[in-house]
Amino acid sequence: MGREGVDDDPEIRPSRTRYSGLVRRKAYEFDGLGDYCDKEWDLVEGDGKKFCWYHVELPKGNQKLSQSAQYLIDVLCPPLKLQDILSLVSNGPYCAHVDGALVFRVNSPAPPSSNFTFRLAARVTQNSVITVSLGRVPRLGFSPVGQSLLSEIPSVESPKFGMDRGGIVIKEHVLDFLLTMNHSEEADNPVPKSVSNLVVHIIDTHVDHLEDVVTKLEIELDSVEVDLDKGTPRLRYAHVIYICVGHRGAKLKVH
Repeated sequence: MGREGVDDDPEIRPSRTRYSGLVRRKAYEFDGLGDYCDKEWDLVEGDGKKFCWYHVELPKGNQKLSQSAQYLIDVLCPPLKLQDILSLVSNGPYCAHVDGALVFRVNSPAPPSSNFTFRLAARVTQNSVITVSLGRVPRLGFSPVGQSLLSEIPSVESPKFGMDRGGIVIKEHVLDFLLTMNHSEEADNPVPKSVSNLVVHIIDTHVDHLEDVVTKLEIELDSVEVDLDKGTPRLRYAHVIYICVGHRGAKLKVH
């Protein structure tokens, strides 16, 4: 006899690919010696020096936490249990051991549809890491040493003299990005050789992403400030309200 809310017949269990069009997944296997490869989504831990990383990107939108939990159940169960899912998807900061794994979680209280909402959760064991983010996090991937844009000798493209000086040409919009965001736009990170290196990489990349979000918010606020200086009193009032609540996903109507 099954428990309430749990199906007895495994044949009627929802398909694990039900949300495949909404939830993005990426899996890597590392050999512990500085090399890695993509792998299938089997949630199997590494063996010996090998370790694995499984990353889930939840879609941005107005869905409830229960919907996010369903997404994770769809892609992480089995082998994860309900307590694992709850620890990864719940609100608020969290750090504890759950069923033999270290689980930590950080997130902002804004709605998941907001461009300024940040969420990261991770489950770490001896030979595997499972991470969950809200939306796409850039620069999570890797590249061999020496193939980063930042390690190239730059050159300026000149319509008059061409590119006879050698070196790689850096476009103006790329320079603007590098000067604004203080990091490369590419996934040019060194390949981790241990689980601890991988966890540092994940946190570091998400901190870069958070700094990008803050920088974009500051740029947007600067733009609003310029509009305030030029606008009518009614427009200024609307912009002040936008600054207060608009970035939290609220909808504003000015009559």
